[in-house]
Amino acid sequence: PLRARFGISSHMEYYQERDLEEIVKRTADIFEVEVIDNAALEIALRSRGTPRIANRLLKRVRDFAQIMGDGRVDKAITDKA
Repeated sequence: PLRARFGISSHMEYYQERDLEEIVKRTADIFEVEVIDNAALEIALRSRGTPRIANRLLKRVRDFAQIMGDGRVDKAITDKA
């Protein structure tokens, strides 16, 4: 198949949950969104080890928090979203 045409076949490791939690917190600071620590960890746990997915989930939870809550992202809002 297509992969056999490339000379190198490498495998990259997924990010750890704590690293993803820090990525979520950093992105929240950029977006100026208040994220409680346990909510950042919940988003990190659901992101399948990928920062792109973690940031996408944060955006969706942020939108949900702005509509259904007070704009803060906490564990309860994260679970509902």
